[in-house]
Amino acid sequence: MSNRTQLLVSRVLMAVIAMTTPQIAQATEIVAQANPQANKQLNDLLEQGRKLVDAGDLENAIKTYTQAVSLDPRNAKIYSGIAYLEALRGNFQVAAQYYQNALILDPNNADFQYGLGFSLANLQQYDGAADAYRRATMLKRDNIQAHQGLAATLFRKGDYAGAIRAYQTILTLDPRNWQAYSSMGMAFLKQENVMKALEVLQQAAMIAPNEASIQIKLGAALMKYGDRNGSITAFERAAQLAPRDGDVQFQIAEIFKAEENFDAASQAYQRALALKPTLMEANAALGELQLTQEDYVGAIISYRRVIENNPDNASAHFNMGLALKGRGNREQQAIASFQKALELYQQQGNTEGVKKTQAALQQLQPKKK
Repeated sequence: MSNRTQLLVSRVLMAVIAMTTPQIAQATEIVAQANPQANKQLNDLLEQGRKLVDAGDLENAIKTYTQAVSLDPRNAKIYSGIAYLEALRGNFQVAAQYYQNALILDPNNADFQYGLGFSLANLQQYDGAADAYRRATMLKRDNIQAHQGLAATLFRKGDYAGAIRAYQTILTLDPRNWQAYSSMGMAFLKQENVMKALEVLQQAAMIAPNEASIQIKLGAALMKYGDRNGSITAFERAAQLAPRDGDVQFQIAEIFKAEENFDAASQAYQRALALKPTLMEANAALGELQLTQEDYVGAIISYRRVIENNPDNASAHFNMGLALKGRGNREQQAIASFQKALELYQQQGNTEGVKKTQAALQQLQPKKK
């Protein structure tokens, strides 16, 4: 299997691993533990905040808890409650800051360390996330969630040996944890230890025979081993186990694409979209495949869907420009797409994206007259 294939396989299957990462404790439970000796105004604010959380009004709940902080600035649990709510809203940078504030006041709180690790991992700050998760496991050694977070973060860092050790620790705490076996199999596969990967993935399959994600990973390992028939059988088994799951079809499509079986990949992408039309990753991947096959009309349709769903996706605008350019007689539209991509790449600080987009625009500018 080529390096490109290995990269694509690991990227797809890492998404499966990431889906098993657990969520942190409920915000209402965290805030409910706030200082019972606080004054009436503080208690009223905490109660109001709890009701807002129950009603799903996170924005006003955060404002209420922020007012509570001003009344009791030494209460670490209020900071952590705000952090959790910010994480729920996807504001992981703000969440991390509030968890850090909570840890200044209570540095030995394993839950706060876990929350910080979770927030930093979502920011792709993997070194800091691993440190926080590791401290959480030291403070509460039987916290399987923290060990899972640590293992997944080490995997993303490329520390596969460290990830394997973390998964082995999970298995000492929970010997039938199929998620640990499944994820550890992918870590062995990244180490090119295919036989060990197959061994632990088969163990996962014995524990959870009806779990489609295991069959997908097993199929990837069998393909890398050279057993194409066994690999296809595993993929078919995954599709049978989750016949209405668009994500499963998407993962199968990515494996076929990595193996350069483009017809099978295209069919699987289309099945994924038929089952889950909102799966923008499948639209983007199908568009990339269509570009490769010079199906520019199909690519334009695919990337239009991606842009409609996420107008700030710089890569989609860039690829839309390529599709429009390839279609012919669409130079002005292609230039507009490239210019939008350039603007977004510049905002994101993506220097590689800026360079390739500028090069694409330079090729088209003479035709602008």
